[in-house]
Amino acid sequence: MAENSIKLEKNLKVINGISLLVGVIIGSGIFISPVGVIQECGSIGISLLAWVICGLISMFGAMSYAELGCMIPKAGGEYEYLMVAFGKLTGFLFIWTFIIVMIPSSFALSALTFADYALQPFYEGCSPPLAPRILLAAAAISILTLINCVSVKLTNYVQNLFNIGKIAGLLMIIGLGAYSLLNGRTENFHAPFENSKYDPGNIAVAFYAGMYSYSGWSFLNYVVEEMKNPIRVLPVSIFFGLGAVIVIYVFANIAYFTLLSPKEMIASSAVAFSFADKILGDYSWIMSIFVSLSSLGYINGALFSASRTIFGAARNSHMPSLLALINIKFLTPITSILFMGLASLLCLVIEDTFVLLKLTMLSEYIFIGGTVVGLLWLRRVKPDILRPIKVNLFFPIVFLFTCIFTIIMTFIKSPQDSLMCLFVILLGVPVYYIFVYIKKPKSIQSKIDAITIFTQIVTYSVFDDSKSD
Repeated sequence: MAENSIKLEKNLKVINGISLLVGVIIGSGIFISPVGVIQECGSIGISLLAWVICGLISMFGAMSYAELGCMIPKAGGEYEYLMVAFGKLTGFLFIWTFIIVMIPSSFALSALTFADYALQPFYEGCSPPLAPRILLAAAAISILTLINCVSVKLTNYVQNLFNIGKIAGLLMIIGLGAYSLLNGRTENFHAPFENSKYDPGNIAVAFYAGMYSYSGWSFLNYVVEEMKNPIRVLPVSIFFGLGAVIVIYVFANIAYFTLLSPKEMIASSAVAFSFADKILGDYSWIMSIFVSLSSLGYINGALFSASRTIFGAARNSHMPSLLALINIKFLTPITSILFMGLASLLCLVIEDTFVLLKLTMLSEYIFIGGTVVGLLWLRRVKPDILRPIKVNLFFPIVFLFTCIFTIIMTFIKSPQDSLMCLFVILLGVPVYYIFVYIKKPKSIQSKIDAITIFTQIVTYSVFDDSKSD
């Protein structure tokens, strides 16, 4: 097979796009901690309204990304868009932060969440020991990494199975909620706006929690290069996938409120378990299965998407070139997948991954907001670029104000963590100039080339012919 014929396969259809979007957005959070929204809103009515508004604003952001994804149909998402709009340094700062802050810590935490709830039925009344938690989490990451390496179709099939599991869990919650309503459990809805909090600070924190629950929609743009017809697949997947998530989130919260008062919900460490315990009793352990599947679904979907971003950066020489290799047999970006899997495994040994996770959302909204600014900038400076999809300016402007609001509130509420995040991002500037911008001496480059060739042999992979402009 000729080397220049090796490319990422265009296998993704609308159903795959919807599955990926649902899989990445719906993690374990909706089962465990929708507490933040009701705690700050005070009432059921304001809480449900917040879930709807956060979902619609996320839809505005996703549709803005649809314009960028169809205009710049390359693997990498924000990385590619920021480079086109603002230059190579900005793109590098994103991929630097993506690898250091955003992805490995969230993968590790999701894997540990899976392990916690998978082991919980065997350790009734106490938390599972650390050793089996780490071993099971490591096994989950390793198996999903292997699946992602060997087949895009198998990865999508597994993603569909995880999604069926998590959706089944949510539908069970919604169904049990409907059953409770039909049996007269409506007391919590008699005064839906009682005890509402209208303080801007409370609303801001509730909004922050709601937006976090919808995060992940941008991952679909990372795989646009593998879509059969991005002009159709991207916007249709966003509309139906994110639309389904909004409906599921709202109805799941309504179901919770049929059996749990706002006070009970705030006091619960895991809302879905408190809900299941009230109606299922001894069978409430079933909820552990759904939370476990939900966590695995996030890891699988995010690993599939994130590896393509690293692949795109390596193709532009912003990461080591060996991360831009494609396996000849499986046509997957095998080295970038293995890199993400290894980085996630290393994060399992960090005692407090929550420190890194606190930085994730701020980093995300800095770069997502910057990407939307890039969309508006490109509308002004490059009006003649072919735009198969052109969204109404209302969408990106509303979403941009949301990003600015989120960033400001984060700095106000967590100044120390926010400054640490800013430091990590800016640390990428000297890294870029030392390791990327400055040409390496021949002696060093020859050693790098030798490592790359060795990696090609071990992974049976080559470079593709799709160098980014």
